[in-house]
Parts: sequence; structure tokens; C-alpha cells
Amino acid sequence: MPSFPSVYAMPKVIQFPAQVSAAPVLTMPEELDYLVKSAPNDFEPIKGAGHVRGMGFCNFRTDTEEPLGTVKERYQVVQNADLFESLASALEEAAPARALEGAKIKPATSYQGAQAFADIAFPRLTEDLIQARGNSTALTFRLLLWNSFDGSSPVQLAAGAIDGFCSNGMIFGSYDLFGKRHTKGFSQIDLKNFVCTSFIMFQDKIAQLRRETFAPIELTQAEDFLKKNFSERRAAQLLERFAVEAQERGATVWALRSALTYYASHNSSQFSVRNTGQDSAAAVLYGRENEIASLFSSRDWRDLMAA
Repeated sequence: MPSFPSVYAMPKVIQFPAQVSAAPVLTMPEELDYLVKSAPNDFEPIKGAGHVRGMGFCNFRTDTEEPLGTVKERYQVVQNADLFESLASALEEAAPARALEGAKIKPATSYQGAQAFADIAFPRLTEDLIQARGNSTALTFRLLLWNSFDGSSPVQLAAGAIDGFCSNGMIFGSYDLFGKRHTKGFSQIDLKNFVCTSFIMFQDKIAQLRRETFAPIELTQAEDFLKKNFSERRAAQLLERFAVEAQERGATVWALRSALTYYASHNSSQFSVRNTGQDSAAAVLYGRENEIASLFSSRDWRDLMAA
């Protein structure tokens, strides 16, 4: 698989195309169709005593005037609409024939819009997996676009799949369009290259997952893996979930993967997202997806397949 340059090595000039004919599948969801601007931080430490110029700039939504986060002057705001246009252009050039037909966008935001997500599923690109117990599930190709306005994360595009049996999501690879502080530009060519490679990556991963569906695993092996990579409490919860998945899928490495992707994809009673009053669920769940994506590429995971 080709490697892509670090975001920090990319040119400073943002290379969004001047005119992009957006693919119908990427029509901007209303939930993400808001504009963000920056203004110098200004606050009133003592009411009535006058305002003081603070450090940095405040990003805010123009529709709600909701403050989204404080950033440094060099921070580059990247609008959701610009990202959609650039991704649409890359897909038009790199997607296989008919891949965009019937594609569906699942939008979400956290922290009043400080973080925005577009989870795009491509039903035309679906592969069936036969599981150890003889039943099957379908994996659908997905792209996840993750934007932020609070300086907490890069602008990221990830490629992966959705399990049709239980709507579990998984990430196979990701590409940071901008650094954490959004101080660098990105190349449209590199974005197109990643999109093109994502379709190839999907086929490669399907072949790997087919091996996992018939790779047996003992309960003690699953327990050892989970205790090594999670807290004692979380490992116990995931082991319990593995037992549930194994009933349907067989006691396999694939069932353990399914337990982990269930944890990352569901705000359930077993793996609940704490309600902070900040609509944090989407950010927490996609953060979990990134967390387990690194596990699937770890030596510990490879050892399970080699056992």
C-alpha cells in the first residue's frame, strides 16, 4: 500500500479547487451546513468594568453564535462545505463505476458543532462474509470525514466498513488532511490518491477478514488480549460481549473483532457514553473507533491470527 506524506510536509497554501461539481451523494447534510468564523478573544472579567483582549481567537458558528473553541491566530478554519466539495471531486475522479449510486450520509456533531462528522456508506460496494457457524453478514464500504473547530483534532478522512448484521463500524486506514492546529494546507492530489487507495484497501481487508471468520480462538486467549490492552473493568465488559458475539459468529478472531467494533459503535447500556450535557456521544464513539483501529494493526492482534 502506498504511503502518504505527513500533513506537516504539505504546502502552506490550501489547495481547494476553485470550482467543484459536487456529486449528488455528497449534498451537504443540513446538520453540517453551518459557517464558522474567528474573532479575537474578548471577555469581561468584572461585569461593568469593560472588556479585555484575551489570548488567541475564538471560533464561533455564525448561525447560532455558539463559541466552539479558542485557538491561536495561525489556526486555519476549514469549512465543512469546502471539505465536502473537495471529497466530492476526489470521488468523481477515483471511485469505481457506479460506486456512488445509493450512497448514504449519516451526519453528526458534538459540542454544539465544534466537531462534525459525516459517515458515508456505499451500498454498491458490499461484500458478503460467511461466518464460522455458516451464517453470513455483509460488509459495506464507508468513508468517515471528521472536521473540528476547537483545535482538539486533525481534519481526518478514514476508510473502513460497516457490518450489516449489527451496524458495527470499523476503520481500516486514515489520512490527516490538516494537522491538529490546522496550520497547514493539503493537496487535492493526495486526497484523491487516498480515496483511490481506499477502494483497494477495502478489498484487501475483506480477504483478511475472511481468514478471521474461521480463525479459532480460546476464551483464555481473548481474555489475555483484552486484559493486556484495556483496563480490568473494560476488559471484563468486552469479554462478556465476545461471548455474545461467539454464539452467533463462532468462537473466532472475527467474533473478538465484532465485540470491539460493537463497543466502538454503540452507546449501549453495556458501553454507555457518559452524558456531560455537551452532546459528546458522536465524538466519543468515533474516538473509540480510532482507538480500536490501532489495536487491529498491532502485534498483539497479529499474534492471535498466528496462534
